[in-house]
Amino acid sequence: MDLPKLDSVLASRKLPGLDGFRMIAVMAVVLAHSGVGSFFSARHGVAGFFVLSGFLITWLLLKEYEKAGRISLRDFYMRRSLRIFPAYYAFLFASISWDLFRGNDDIKEVILPGLFYLMNYHNALEGHSSSSLAHLWSLAIEEQFYLLWPMVFMFLIKRGRNFVIGFLFIVSLMVMAWRTYSFSILDFGTSYAYNAFDTRFDNLAIGCAMAFLLEKRRCLEFADRVSSQFWMPLITLGLLTVSRQVPGSDYAYGPAFTLDALLLAVLLIQLMRLSQGRFWGWLNHPVAVYLGLISYPIYLWHMWGIQAGNKLNFLPESLQLIAGIFISCALAALSYHLLEKRFLSLKHKYEKARGVSNQESTVVNTRDDIPREFDRGRSS
Repeated sequence: MDLPKLDSVLASRKLPGLDGFRMIAVMAVVLAHSGVGSFFSARHGVAGFFVLSGFLITWLLLKEYEKAGRISLRDFYMRRSLRIFPAYYAFLFASISWDLFRGNDDIKEVILPGLFYLMNYHNALEGHSSSSLAHLWSLAIEEQFYLLWPMVFMFLIKRGRNFVIGFLFIVSLMVMAWRTYSFSILDFGTSYAYNAFDTRFDNLAIGCAMAFLLEKRRCLEFADRVSSQFWMPLITLGLLTVSRQVPGSDYAYGPAFTLDALLLAVLLIQLMRLSQGRFWGWLNHPVAVYLGLISYPIYLWHMWGIQAGNKLNFLPESLQLIAGIFISCALAALSYHLLEKRFLSLKHKYEKARGVSNQESTVVNTRDDIPREFDRGRSS
């Protein structure tokens, strides 16, 4: 089977492989928090989500800018709010109530950081608490990115695409240098290097740069070369594994985050194209697609699922793990179908009220950060 060129993949109505990647990333986190290692570590899973978010949000903004010549911040923030806030605050309310009920006083010190998407800086400065909100740090980073990047994008795009690419790579190098300096020289510690927005923005910036680079012919030709054989993602995964095994925390909490993000950007490109072939076609299987679709609520609720599975002491440990994963997915499915889809339908009503044409709506709307022009055949 001849693989399509990457430019035709990017022009399709649904970007292939990305839901499968989401599934791998979120399951790596679930397994790690269950005490089980995987070939794709939780560290790489979270960084992969950052790279993916940077790419897809920037891809969306570029398409809107090309069509309309401007970016509607009001529409962008409304779409993001309808997509993200209902599930997040429902989980927040349930977790705070449960922790207070069971007498976990640690929850009191993270209520405000949780409410205002500041868990990353709470963790960075105070360390991870035992509350059920500690893992929301990565969602705080993404929300801070959603808040800032559209405005920065509007300012930069007027100066040309090459200027934006240069800006993003310079900022990535600056973040890497700052993270290395703050960890190795200032001794800020692992929590700050891992959790703070100012030490992790390079992951997102590399994803943003990827969206711009894939508009360029030479970059597309290079991308086609590194995604031409089924075994090439295995090399990328191998390099990620090697990076994780490099001894010394100065590397792990310094250059590693940036280098890993570059490798993850390559992996995303490879999977988008190679998932059209036989070997990686499972990334587009309905099960993988569905788990990728609900990866956001899986991430929110997986600690509840893991803890519930661990309570089943009458089962062997392996079955407790499976039960925990199943409960996590069940809670996520309930969140998606009973709550999130209702608010996503409001998003479509909002578009009609705003007078967005069908052609425009294919460009400016997202679900799970995917423009709807790439999302045919899936219910919203």
